[in-house]
Amino acid sequence: MAFVGGTVIDGSGGDPLENAVVLVRGDRIQCVGTPADCPAPDGATVVDVTGRFLTPGLVDAHVHFSQTGWLDGRPDGLPAAEVYPYLETSRANRSNPERWHRSYLCTGITAVFDVGGHPWTTALPAAFEDRDDGAHVRAAGPLVTFGGRPELQADEEMYTFLPMGSDAEALESVDAVAGMGSSALKVWYLRVPAQRRAEMDARLMKVGDRARSHGLDLIVHSTGLREAKAALRAGAKVLVHSVEDQPVDEEFLELARANGTVYLPTLLVGENWGRAVISVAMDTPQALDDSNGCVDPNTVAKVNDTATLQAFVPERNRGNLEYALERMRRTGQTQAVMAVNLRRVHEAGITVATATDAGNPLTLHGPSIYNEMESMQAAGIPAAEIVVMSTRNGARAMNREDDFGTLEAGKVADLLILAEDPTEDVRAFRSLTHVMRAGTLHEQVDLRLRPVS
Repeated sequence: MAFVGGTVIDGSGGDPLENAVVLVRGDRIQCVGTPADCPAPDGATVVDVTGRFLTPGLVDAHVHFSQTGWLDGRPDGLPAAEVYPYLETSRANRSNPERWHRSYLCTGITAVFDVGGHPWTTALPAAFEDRDDGAHVRAAGPLVTFGGRPELQADEEMYTFLPMGSDAEALESVDAVAGMGSSALKVWYLRVPAQRRAEMDARLMKVGDRARSHGLDLIVHSTGLREAKAALRAGAKVLVHSVEDQPVDEEFLELARANGTVYLPTLLVGENWGRAVISVAMDTPQALDDSNGCVDPNTVAKVNDTATLQAFVPERNRGNLEYALERMRRTGQTQAVMAVNLRRVHEAGITVATATDAGNPLTLHGPSIYNEMESMQAAGIPAAEIVVMSTRNGARAMNREDDFGTLEAGKVADLLILAEDPTEDVRAFRSLTHVMRAGTLHEQVDLRLRPVS
C-alpha cells in the first residue's frame, strides 16, 4: 500500500515532509520519503492523501483496563455495591477488554500502557500484540503499596494492590508481580506520614533493587514532591502523575535527568473525578466530549444515570452548590501547579509523554486523550512538541521505541490520517479519518461505537 501526496509528521520532532510517500508492506512500514525516495512498486494499492496529514498512532501512556471510566469501576470513590457490585464489574472488564480496544482505535490510539490493574491485565500484551483490531499493550499488574484501598480488592483473583508493610512483604510482592509476567512494577507511593518516611523510603529503595533484579522497570505514583524525589532515588523510570503539591525544584530535575525518567502529566484526571462526583451530587449528568463517537454505549448509559447513585452521596453534599464550587476551586489550584511543573520539566529536557489515567471516572477510554493533549497545549506546550509527546515519547515510556511511535522504515505500520495539521493545533487529531494498525487500514467511521451528532 502506498500513501501518496500527504504531509508526513513522523513523530521525531523534525520538520513535516510535504508531498510525501509512505509505503507499507504487510504489517511494516517499508519506506517514508519523497516520491523519488519511495516509488510505489507495481501492483501497490495507491491511496491518495493529498491535503491530508499522516502521523504515527497515538500512545496513551497511562490507562487502566480494570476500570471503566465511571464510578462503578472505582468503588473507593463512591461506594454503591447495591447498584454496581465491584466483583461483577471486574469480571465484566476481564471478559471484554475488546471494548476498550475499540475505543482506542476509534480515537487513533494504537498503543497503551496499563500502569496498574488486576492480575489478568498482565496477559493483555501477548493477547493483542499481533492483532490489527486492538492497541499494543504494556501492563504492570497489581500495584505495590503501603496504603491500599480495600474497596478495590474484589477477591483473590480480582485485586489491585499488593502490600509492602515490611521489607519481606514488599519483596514478596515484587516477586509476585514478576511471576505474573509483567515488564514493569508500579509502586503507589502516596504521601508518607512523617514518622514513617525514613522507613518507607529505605523500603522503596529495596523494592527498586528487587524489581531491577527481575528485569522490571520501576514506575511510581507519587504526586507529592518529596515522595517523587524518593521514587527517583529508587530508580523510577516513569513517574505516572504530575507533581502537584508544589513546584518541582532543581534536585528533582537533576534526578529525573540522571534516570532518563519519563514524566506523565495526567492533567485532567482529578478534574474529571470531581466532575463525576459533582454530577451525581447535583443529579446533573455530564455532557461527554466524544466528537468521534468512541465511548461505548454501556458507559454512556451509566454516566447519564446520576439519579440512581445520588442516594449514596453524603446527604450534606446532595444538591449543595457550595460543595461543588469548593471542590472545583481546589482542583483549579492543583491544576495550576501541574501546568507550571509541566513547563519546567519540559524545559529541563526531561521526556514528557501524554497520559490520561483512562478508566477513572469521566476519564474515558479513548477520547480523553484529545482533552489531555489540548490541556497540555493550554498549559503552554507547543502543538508540534505535543505530537512527539503523544507518539514517540509514549512509545519510550512503554519501552517500545524500536517498534512504533515514529513513522520510519522497519517499524510496525501504525499510522493516522488527519484532515487538519496537528503541528498547528492538537485539536486536529479530532479530524481523524483513517487509522492503520499493523498494516490494516480502518476508516474512522467504521470504528465508531455510537452516532456522532
